[in-house]
Amino acid sequence: MFKRIRNLATKEVIQLTRDMLMLVLIIVGPTLELVLLAYSTGQGIKHLPAVVVDQDQSRVSREIVAAIDNTDELDVVAYLDSPAQIADWLDRSKAALAVVLPSGLEADLAARVPQVQLIADGSNSVVSSNALAAASGAISAFLLRRTQASSGPTLSLSTQVRYNSALNVRFFAVTAQLGFIVYQVALIVAALGLTRERELGTLEQLLVTPLRRMELITGKAIPALIIAGVDFVIMWAIIVYGVGVPMRGSFWLLLALSLLFIAAEIGWGLTISALSHTQQQAVLVIFVLALVDISFSGYIVPIEYMPRALQALAQIFPLQHYLVIIRNVMVKGAGFSAVWVQVAALMVLGVGSSAVAMLSLRRRLD
Repeated sequence: MFKRIRNLATKEVIQLTRDMLMLVLIIVGPTLELVLLAYSTGQGIKHLPAVVVDQDQSRVSREIVAAIDNTDELDVVAYLDSPAQIADWLDRSKAALAVVLPSGLEADLAARVPQVQLIADGSNSVVSSNALAAASGAISAFLLRRTQASSGPTLSLSTQVRYNSALNVRFFAVTAQLGFIVYQVALIVAALGLTRERELGTLEQLLVTPLRRMELITGKAIPALIIAGVDFVIMWAIIVYGVGVPMRGSFWLLLALSLLFIAAEIGWGLTISALSHTQQQAVLVIFVLALVDISFSGYIVPIEYMPRALQALAQIFPLQHYLVIIRNVMVKGAGFSAVWVQVAALMVLGVGSSAVAMLSLRRRLD
């Protein structure tokens, strides 16, 4: 009995090692997710981009900016000419915090309590909370050193959180889940199309019909696009009208960009379909591939907290760009001009995935 069990187990191990794609994904996916999560939690939230509107241009204002810039959490990346420019930086997620230093700041310190304004991007509640805490702490520490007293700061800090004034973490988590659900549906439907035909023995019948290879591939892609698109609309309605996540931007813009994302993922789904022998194998590949996509999408670990090399690698994953689009359009109310970089990335990645799928399917079907 034990010999028979050993022989069967040996056979299974040999069969598994022959499937190099599955073996690599099983090892690489969980490893990346664990390493990135450990890296982000161990390092903490650091080097968040901040912009400054210094209307005073005094020694005190420069010292306050230096105190903020010297924190581990914040890096001053730009000086703006007026508060009107802040919206553009926050809309495009180029800054997590804006600091407005009023005119007459240094002169007013002796006579009255001037007000310094901190404006945070609340679309990510964790990031905005840390940015506000770091800036407030840096300013308070500066004032304490300046007065050499513990009676409290001589400045009034006015904090403003845009897009998510209550810092509700649901806005971040639910929109990310929306993107991941659409990703899963698009990938699964596309990946199971040809493998189902192969298992049922009907693929050969399709190949002898007048259908061209391109027509066969397109015919398999269209249902995935429709099903994933309908799924997006349903999930969107649930989180907006049921959960209460705001929809501040254009629904039609978000729908169009969602279809673009779905088309990009369908290419990878068809590639999986070409490389898989059975539906079970395709589902397992999708499951493990999802671990890699999640790791590089900002779903668990924000892209900004990854090492530089992994930040660059994350740009090739469509889900990462799509999550940025969802949050910008839904939570921030941004238009096309604020997400055109992500749109361009999805278009390039979509063309690339379609080309890979076409080559893989043509080689497999021929």
